[in-house]
Amino acid sequence: MNAVFLSGGGARGAYEVGVLKALLKDGPPIQVIGGASVGAINAVLAATGQLDELMEVWRHLSTLAIYRPRLDVWNLLRWRSLTDTGGLADRLRTRVHWAKLARSSVQVFISATNLTQKTNEVFTNADITYQHVLASSAIPILFPPVRLGRDWYIDGAFSLLRPLKPLLKAGASRIFTVFLSPRRPRLDPPTNLLDLSDRVLEVLLSSSITSDRAQIESTNQELFRLRSLGVDAHLFQHKPYRQVEVISIYPSRDLGNVTSYLRFSGARAQELIDLGMSDCYQVLKRKQLA
Repeated sequence: MNAVFLSGGGARGAYEVGVLKALLKDGPPIQVIGGASVGAINAVLAATGQLDELMEVWRHLSTLAIYRPRLDVWNLLRWRSLTDTGGLADRLRTRVHWAKLARSSVQVFISATNLTQKTNEVFTNADITYQHVLASSAIPILFPPVRLGRDWYIDGAFSLLRPLKPLLKAGASRIFTVFLSPRRPRLDPPTNLLDLSDRVLEVLLSSSITSDRAQIESTNQELFRLRSLGVDAHLFQHKPYRQVEVISIYPSRDLGNVTSYLRFSGARAQELIDLGMSDCYQVLKRKQLA
């Protein structure tokens, strides 16, 4: 079973759309998609068969179509965010085919941070509404928290310790993980506060995936060791103890500084979509999966 996990990254999420376009068109069949933050939005629209529509939405986006600065300064002491995300909420509510999500053959897992209970929660097809997706992408302080039932939620990327776990429990034996920053280390020192903020966000958004992958690879090595000792392979058929391939897809170049997370534009989105498709095809070719 093949799965893909889409990480958070705001406006950089257009890169994920390009990866999905290449993967779903020419890669192995995808049965499971996980995501957090903007990855949750992309995951839901891919699972509802709206990928082409999603690409068009990204191509015509503007920052003000997603969020607007709050102007009601007389209510400053009651603010829970710096912006109003009514534009994003309206698009999620009216443009997503929610009925298709519930009966989609693709399993979707998205996460959000429960501020009330101080936990990370994972939602799947039958649970997910536009409010769950809005909650998963609610960048704290910048975007308002979302109320679900009695609890308040923010961006799932801020509490996601085991992002690949739901995909593994669903039975995935191959997982594509999509990152929104290049793999190569940055050896030069941060040059200013924007550069430092950019690097901090990159670590925050990617470290849990990297850690999860390391744990999977450790399990793979142990299984290989036990097989080499002659232990019967049938003992490892139980899902938590099977061989799992993790394939990471990284941008082949920098996607910009910290402002690139929050700057939405159609031209920029098209550039990232094209890059995501190109990078994904390179990975599929290298792995002989296309």
